[in-house]
Amino acid sequence: MGRGGHRGASGAGRAERIDLQLGRFASDGSIVAELAGRRVAVEGGIPTETARVALHGAGSRWRGDVVAVLDPAPERVAPRCPVVDRCGGCEWQHLDHAGQLKHKAAIVRRLLAGQRLQARLDAVVPMPDPWHYRVRAQIALAESAGFRERRAKRVVRLTACPVVHPLIDRLLEQVNRLIKLGEIPDYRGRLLVHAQVVGPAVERRLQLLLETVDGLALDEAPGLAETAAALAGQRGVESVALREPDGGVQALHGDLFSEVEIGGLSYTLPAGAFFQSNLQLLPDLLARVRRLVDLSGGEEVADLYGGVGVFGLALSDAAAHVTVIEIEPVASEAGRLTAAKWGRTNVDFVAAPAEEAVVDLPRLDRVVVDPPRTGLDRRVVDALAERAPEAIVYVSCNPATFARDAAAFVRAGYSIEHLSLLDFYPQTVHVEVVARLSRPG
Repeated sequence: MGRGGHRGASGAGRAERIDLQLGRFASDGSIVAELAGRRVAVEGGIPTETARVALHGAGSRWRGDVVAVLDPAPERVAPRCPVVDRCGGCEWQHLDHAGQLKHKAAIVRRLLAGQRLQARLDAVVPMPDPWHYRVRAQIALAESAGFRERRAKRVVRLTACPVVHPLIDRLLEQVNRLIKLGEIPDYRGRLLVHAQVVGPAVERRLQLLLETVDGLALDEAPGLAETAAALAGQRGVESVALREPDGGVQALHGDLFSEVEIGGLSYTLPAGAFFQSNLQLLPDLLARVRRLVDLSGGEEVADLYGGVGVFGLALSDAAAHVTVIEIEPVASEAGRLTAAKWGRTNVDFVAAPAEEAVVDLPRLDRVVVDPPRTGLDRRVVDALAERAPEAIVYVSCNPATFARDAAAFVRAGYSIEHLSLLDFYPQTVHVEVVARLSRPG
């Protein structure tokens, strides 16, 4: 199967091609090959395959695209998306689901071994259906609507996407129709529509946030009010908000806050706040975190990088007290609304950087951390190591930074008691890690 149509780095002529036996995946989903002193990151291949690769690059920066597979791996399948080669969203649609799980587990094991960590992988949890699961998407508006091209800012036109929730799929079609009718102007990719699925499980809706990028000022964005109104009028859209230059969010149509149901629990979610992109596996993740935190009713719990308090609130019925630390004030405000709705008076929300707020906690028995892809700030690692809570439950969307941070905790006297992978991101190399790190009792 080819990924064809690629041209050389200069845009002219035919790229150099070479036949390769492909090795193992790197942590970013590519396969690194050493070719006559060139380190080439090959995309579109699978370990053990023999493939014809088109080379692009210069100096120390080289990449390769598989243009023909001469000896396919057994897990190779035809991608469902016709623009998968250009779109930046899915790098592993050419692997079947079982193959994706196998290789994700292998990558995690190698990352742990690279940090000299010994940990058994206790579970690898698949998606029941690895399609149409993603409940967050970033749609760029240009002469058409779609996602940004891989390694570029050009917009790949999409009227359907096989990995996003059906509501976002329908929104792509609706927005392209509005652009064709002239109701939304060509923003040349400098206006983004952040779409988030919200609402109860029986009637999901869309929360939209508009954001200008690449230097486009709000007062220079043509027809912004009309665009917001056009989007608000589409079927399934609950609200439209706008990201302001100072980072704040202004409601344009509907409320700034929405409700989103997870496993029978209703959380308040403001437009623009971080939230998990997979609602189907989130109840499983919550149950695992609750089990690993292992509360008996008298513990002081901290939820760091807590967002709207998904983990902290879910633990609050079994803890003496929970402190949710989150740098975004609007997320903390949403968490307080949820706590009031649930009648939970033992939860505090602190809008501050985690590295500052954690040192002020008077007591710390259990900690949940769910940092961004960059992992924990080193000051947080040091503060937690010094405070020495009995257990740290680490949730991560980046196994590489998890392995780095886990190694630091192991050096501080912790051990990895449990490690699971949840396939939150099928068709990509990404996976959700959940682990318990414990100190000797």
